[in-house]
Amino acid sequence: MQSIVIILVIGILYLWLRSKSNIEVKEGELDEKDVSNPNYYLPYRLRETVMSNHERLLFENLRVVLGLNYDVYPQVNLDKIFRIERQSAYKYYLGWLRRINQKSVDFLIVNKGTQSPVFAIELDDSSHEEEDRIDRDKFVGELFKRNNFPLVRFNPGQYEIEELKIVLNKYLNKF
Repeated sequence: MQSIVIILVIGILYLWLRSKSNIEVKEGELDEKDVSNPNYYLPYRLRETVMSNHERLLFENLRVVLGLNYDVYPQVNLDKIFRIERQSAYKYYLGWLRRINQKSVDFLIVNKGTQSPVFAIELDDSSHEEEDRIDRDKFVGELFKRNNFPLVRFNPGQYEIEELKIVLNKYLNKF
């Protein structure tokens, strides 16, 4: 009789624990249809700012220098700038897309009237000295070079308005 009671208690405990684990969505599970469930784990939090201090200072000065003829877009993914050729083999498409859609430039400068890309800017802060970032920068540099599209690099602190005018003048027909 005791063994039946023990088995019954263990069975009830097992069922209770199992039903509890079905309610709580565990970290890493990606069943998006249950996103309205309050127990669904979303590890995302709003950033305090979308730019570093150096990026913000450069952004403000770029807006002054570029005036009304150009728009400045921060953190633009490379797949918004470059497209994959149509004649490329489809079986490689996703691999090629992954190489560019998870990389971005700090700023993209576009013609205000046409929204055509004019040039891109990278701010080479200390993160660009890390080995994986060096490899990434080589790939990005080659991508821009092969597409004959200017990628202008700045070091932190190298963005006073007069200095920006001098450096960017060759890419713009405004000055």
